[in-house]
Amino acid sequence: MKRYKYIFIASVFLSAMFIAMLAGFKCTKAFSAEKKLEEIDKVAQSFEELEIPSDVRVVGIGEATHGNREFQLVKRDVLEKVVNGGHGRCICFEMATGDAAMINDAIHDEDSNLVETIGKQSYPLYDTPEMVELLQWMKDYNQTVPYEESLMFYGVDIQGAQTGVYYLQQLCSNEDTPLTEAEKEKILSFNIRSSDDYKNDREFFVELQKRLSSEKDFKANQLAIVAKCIVLNIDAPNFDEEPDEFATNRDLQMAQLLKDYSALENERGYRQVVITGHNAHVMKGGSSVLPAEDDNTMGDNINDLFDGSYYCIGTGFYEGKVNIHTAGTYEDKYERADHYFCTDDPIAYQAKFMKNGTYCLDFSKVTDENSSVYKKLHNYVFTGLIGEGYSPSWNIGKCHRTSMIYTDRYDALICYYEVTPIDPIEY
Repeated sequence: MKRYKYIFIASVFLSAMFIAMLAGFKCTKAFSAEKKLEEIDKVAQSFEELEIPSDVRVVGIGEATHGNREFQLVKRDVLEKVVNGGHGRCICFEMATGDAAMINDAIHDEDSNLVETIGKQSYPLYDTPEMVELLQWMKDYNQTVPYEESLMFYGVDIQGAQTGVYYLQQLCSNEDTPLTEAEKEKILSFNIRSSDDYKNDREFFVELQKRLSSEKDFKANQLAIVAKCIVLNIDAPNFDEEPDEFATNRDLQMAQLLKDYSALENERGYRQVVITGHNAHVMKGGSSVLPAEDDNTMGDNINDLFDGSYYCIGTGFYEGKVNIHTAGTYEDKYERADHYFCTDDPIAYQAKFMKNGTYCLDFSKVTDENSSVYKKLHNYVFTGLIGEGYSPSWNIGKCHRTSMIYTDRYDALICYYEVTPIDPIEY
């Protein structure tokens, strides 16, 4: 009995020592992301210092979440940098082409109400004061230049194609439109509340796209892409029946629509375009944690379509509240709420030591292979990657973050220590 007693006491002692060691490691943050990397001050930059290569054709700016102010504000910063120091005059959003077309018209109309326009979107992600600020800057710019030199706002998402039909219907009352009377009559006959209604007339939109794209008119060519997007939506795999195929097709088609818009911009003399969307779309290296064949993101497809001339800027954050759509709530019961997350991202944590809690990294300038920053960037680390559709299960699986090698995904990174949630104007 004494032998078993001694074994029990020894086991308790060893267990206590093990727990004490774990507690000690936790207190010293031995395995924590919350410590300053020694060489970070040598490579950290402000956004103003970040240089986008002048020879790239596409500049991507991602958002780690759809629901934070900082990621919406930086879109204008990137666009302004390209407009003033680069060679581009447009920004393309992960947004339905019809919604974006209405916004594009508004930033070219000195009498438009931007708050009202943004409120008509089919999805409230960008129904925010930050977006109004971006659009107001674009509108003010456009008042100083002719249409041919103006800033353009485009959408590349094939989701929400009914907004494209709705946009075409609104144009039917406009005398200055490239639509023929026969086309107007057909367009006005569609019931946009029924997706099956316009989907039964695929060939009409195919022919409309062909005719408009053949016109020697810039606005007609823009409208042709709206018609094309409707066709792509009709042809897309069913989300409920084939979710993986739908996602793969969506990323491919968004990249190809971007190529269409790039061709338009090139015709008017601008060789660069800006694309923005969730990090999971704009990043390179596949959509899974472990890259695999046939698992391309929109960013991968862009890189292929533009022969590698794609410069991708990701965003990251350490902690903060995120405004997210609540899973299972739609239409009249649609709901959004703020949820707090900590990503444990060691690179984003460095923003705590920087001015205004933010900084940038140009990966091409982090060259010391022995530095802790280089090693973090070239090895798997946790980072925040948050989508829509929140449910309590997120907290159990910590699915608000993922593990990735930063240099496989982006060319540069903008980090924030703490982020603040968006506050949609109305939805």
